[in-house]
Amino acid sequence: AEDVSGMPTLCRPVSEGGVGFDYRLGMGIPDMWTSLLDKKAPKDEDWPMNRIVSSLCNRRRDYEKTVAYTECHDQSIVGSKSVAFNLMDADMYDGMGDDGGPGSVRIARGVALHKLIRGITMGLGGEAYLNFMGNEFGHPEWIDFPREGNNWSHDKCRRRWDLGDNGLLRY
Repeated sequence: AEDVSGMPTLCRPVSEGGVGFDYRLGMGIPDMWTSLLDKKAPKDEDWPMNRIVSSLCNRRRDYEKTVAYTECHDQSIVGSKSVAFNLMDADMYDGMGDDGGPGSVRIARGVALHKLIRGITMGLGGEAYLNFMGNEFGHPEWIDFPREGNNWSHDKCRRRWDLGDNGLLRY
């Protein structure tokens, strides 16, 4: 269930007076990651680990299951930045080549933190993990379906699945 009210019986069986959903989305988790990755974010070594762990563990463990996720459609659709793009920015377009050299510090940091953020979210965030199309490997662009606001363009209405399998890239 997609709910931010915290309704305590949302994921309880109807026989117990609940609404009957099996899982609740951990909607505060992607917001927490977004706030850590914005322009005013602390340096990596100053990340508030207690806040991160508290956000990831903030659920009713014995009473309802939670679906954890690092980013939602807001970060992947209509021009907002995904976690990977927040970490690596425009370097994703020309710095992802894997020619055997060390690569840039920004890309190395971004790839490492992208893995770490997803790993800790999967490990602590809930009983299930949700991924948004292509973001499991750090897709460089957002999705924007044809609509009046983009003049019915299909330009961003796709995912480049081939990027994850391309051995010449650092995915």
